[in-house]
Amino acid sequence: MRQQLRQAGVLIALATLVYLTGLGNTRLWDDDETFYAQTAREMFERGDYIVPWFNNALFAHKPPFMFWMMIGAYHLFGVTEFAARLPSVFFGVANVLLLWRLGRILYSPRAGFWAAIGLATSLNYIVVARAAACDAELIFFTMFPIYLLVRGTATRRQNPGQNESELSWQADDALRQPSWKTHALMYGSMGMAVLVKGPIGVALPTCVLVLFRLSQVRLSSPSPGGWRGAWSYLTAALAPRRVASTIWKLRPLTALAAVLLIAGPWFVAVGYQTGGEFLEGFVGIHHFHRFTSTMDNHGGPIYFYLIALCIGFFPWCIFLSPCCIDLVGRFKDASRARPADALCLSWIAVWVGFFSLATTKFPHYILPAYPALALLTACFLDHWIADAGIYGKGARRTAWVTVALSGMLLAFGVPYVAEVYLPGESRLGFIGIPLICGAGLCAWFSERRQISRALASLTATGALFSILLFAVAAVNADRHQNTAPLAAAIHARHPSRDVRIATFQYFRPGLVFYCNRQIHQFWDSRAAVEFLKDSPERSFLVTTEADYKELARDLPADFTILERSPWFLRTGKTLVLSGIPPRDETASPVHMTRADDQ
Repeated sequence: MRQQLRQAGVLIALATLVYLTGLGNTRLWDDDETFYAQTAREMFERGDYIVPWFNNALFAHKPPFMFWMMIGAYHLFGVTEFAARLPSVFFGVANVLLLWRLGRILYSPRAGFWAAIGLATSLNYIVVARAAACDAELIFFTMFPIYLLVRGTATRRQNPGQNESELSWQADDALRQPSWKTHALMYGSMGMAVLVKGPIGVALPTCVLVLFRLSQVRLSSPSPGGWRGAWSYLTAALAPRRVASTIWKLRPLTALAAVLLIAGPWFVAVGYQTGGEFLEGFVGIHHFHRFTSTMDNHGGPIYFYLIALCIGFFPWCIFLSPCCIDLVGRFKDASRARPADALCLSWIAVWVGFFSLATTKFPHYILPAYPALALLTACFLDHWIADAGIYGKGARRTAWVTVALSGMLLAFGVPYVAEVYLPGESRLGFIGIPLICGAGLCAWFSERRQISRALASLTATGALFSILLFAVAAVNADRHQNTAPLAAAIHARHPSRDVRIATFQYFRPGLVFYCNRQIHQFWDSRAAVEFLKDSPERSFLVTTEADYKELARDLPADFTILERSPWFLRTGKTLVLSGIPPRDETASPVHMTRADDQ
């Protein structure tokens, strides 16, 4: 018990340090953060907790759970960047602790600890644990059913050389049917996942369980080796009767009842209040169309997520090669085989396979598979700590060199990129220094066969790198975001609530959040000019320097360029046009700048 308390304390301290440090020191990043934070704010200000609103219009992108969590934080801390991101921190820490408990049962106490460490300090997971988004919540509610299944079928066994016993999940346990209560709780958690992300919250976790159960088929007679043996196994596992029996044993009627009980009332309510419009947009556009067509200019090849895993699971991705070798060895040796390996592989295969087939691709889509990846990696690390000789010198040194080279790439590459997109921020290359120094320290310990200290050094390296990246470098980069300054310039010139704001061939959801009023969007130059001419004393138009040329000839001479700033992370500049005469030199009449633009 003392060891468990110590491990829990380390995990909570590490996760909160990495996720909370500087959490509110940067403004929201376009597009997702501002979309979600503003939707929660509009629901909060309207007192409407059923229908999601953004920019005074229906927002059919996501179900409400994320918005409900943000609204709760707004009640406590006000409408701030910190409050919008705080629910992700809470679920980020909860996921780390849940994976730790799951890993203890599936593999060993030490493996559970290192799995939690690996998840807590992996790059892409830290991004979502610090963002105003729903991914950390989805991970929790899709991992919790797996934990309930494992815990509900595990057996308490005595630890070798210790007086206390631990829950352990062996081959016979994996074939045991959990109780109806366990099934009900599992599907209740999936119902919550549906309120977080939609139908995939129940569809993909259920597919994981079905695939795992099918993988546990036991042939009645020994199968031949090689391809013939694999084919015999597959045909037996995927026999229609066996598939149907497996699905039925998972209690689909209980699943349907639990999900409808948890998520059904909100979907009925939002469908009724919007006349079915929300459901049409949510299912038709943001699920079916997103799966079959490229949206938001985010496509990619079928191997996209293999590359995304190598980057997103950094720095622990350096162990993926020995982890796979160790995994193959366990499958070949029946005495070392564990059902946990099949479960983790099913877990990864479903999430990565499904989204690899989808046309629209984002790196965070497969984050629910990260806990399984961390478990398999931790199993190898557990074996390496027990036997330092299983990891060859050449492969081990290659791993540390990879970390060091990543640091060098950042140290020398970031200043070059910063000169183009973030002028004056060439010093941001310092974020690579912890990786270079940490790789040397890890190598020093591992060469002396002090594996635990090497892994502790890698943990500290990853944590320090993440803190510098998100709490220091991101703050410097944030100074170049122009959405909030554009909104501030409008507020300074016309603080009244009756201000009219529009955009022309340009839109950033951050404008809605930081202006906190409806932003009209125009793609026709004549309509945009008419908007400015109507009540010019309280009208503002945001556009780009290039698109401004379409408007300049038709604008009255007394219109001014109130603000001109570089377009964040892009070339060109963003302008704010105003019908209010300039009060100082910072705003220039349009006719004074028209010659320069032409």
